[in-house]
Amino acid sequence: MNRRRFGNWVLILLCLTLSTILPAQESPIPVYTSPIVNLDRTVEFNLYAPKADKVTLLGSMQSEEVTLTKAENGLWSMTIGPLPPEIYHYQFDVDGTKIMDTKNQYPYPWLDGKSELIIPGTPALLHEVMDVPHGTLHNHIYNSSTTGSSNLVRVYTPPNYDPLNDKEYPVLFLLHGFGEKVSFWSDFGKINLIVDNLISQNKIIAPIIVMPNADPLEAEYYKFFSGQVDGNAWMEKNIDVLDKDLHNDLFPFLKDRYKIKWDKRSMAISGSSMGGIQAILLGVRNVNEFGWVIGLSTSLNVPPFGTENIQQINKLPLFQLNIGKKDTWGFKQSNKVHKWLLENDIKHEYVISNGGHDWDVWRKDMIDLLPQLFR
Repeated sequence: MNRRRFGNWVLILLCLTLSTILPAQESPIPVYTSPIVNLDRTVEFNLYAPKADKVTLLGSMQSEEVTLTKAENGLWSMTIGPLPPEIYHYQFDVDGTKIMDTKNQYPYPWLDGKSELIIPGTPALLHEVMDVPHGTLHNHIYNSSTTGSSNLVRVYTPPNYDPLNDKEYPVLFLLHGFGEKVSFWSDFGKINLIVDNLISQNKIIAPIIVMPNADPLEAEYYKFFSGQVDGNAWMEKNIDVLDKDLHNDLFPFLKDRYKIKWDKRSMAISGSSMGGIQAILLGVRNVNEFGWVIGLSTSLNVPPFGTENIQQINKLPLFQLNIGKKDTWGFKQSNKVHKWLLENDIKHEYVISNGGHDWDVWRKDMIDLLPQLFR
């Protein structure tokens, strides 16, 4: 065998050996985007999951989950719509595991991770950015003697607010829901943009909005969510601690830094879901401080509170409950609370919408509510 033929055999043997040692190359990951909002308001969703057997889409923009179609390169895709202009939340179910859209840059980090889908309006909706003067969001860390630790608060000040000016503003304390953070009312409720736009239209009295930490017992909250402690006991204790933190720590902190009117007719308290329960109970408990008490999408017990403050409640400028017909968590219970309030001659407004238990309902609630406050 000559040298050239020997070299060819060696090369062939080497290739055969490497083919048995090295793993087969996987197909390259496709380059893709998700979601894609088209001009006609249809939306394309994509997810790369080559080993998945089934991928479905679940979201607030539809009542049922929809199955995506898998391509040979492992990319799952589907298109829905057109959708009405709104902000939606969605997630993928991959073989029974719910996940965020890994390509979406706007996560909605609630208890189970979701992603945000924004369908802009033409013209812009009241929760969208408009060419108007804008207020400012301030993030603070303050010392809470009540909890023995630091606490967070986010504060909105309206356009042209000047801390050196003597002008004082009414204040809305706005409480977030269960498992949420002080940032949620601005990040997902878009409350700062709503207020900016309503002020520019001369529809509201410009307020300062205080978004406190409604979970001062956050460590115990994780135990509650895992079922290790009684939910009602945790809720009652959490409200007590929140009440003390507001009066002992947060109120003094705010008084040193913001031009707030502290009279009853200039103070409102509201919130969504758990925050709505807290707003009603704290408003009734402190009925001589808060003039405007509104709970959004609550599920209060019956009776929700004692009857010793009925006379003071009936003198409030506004005592209101909001609920959506599709709110499976709170609609039936809110009807029971409404009936109890009527039976006890407690003056209140009861507002029923067509929505469920989600931010699209609470944004609209606030758009309707804000023009009523501080009049």
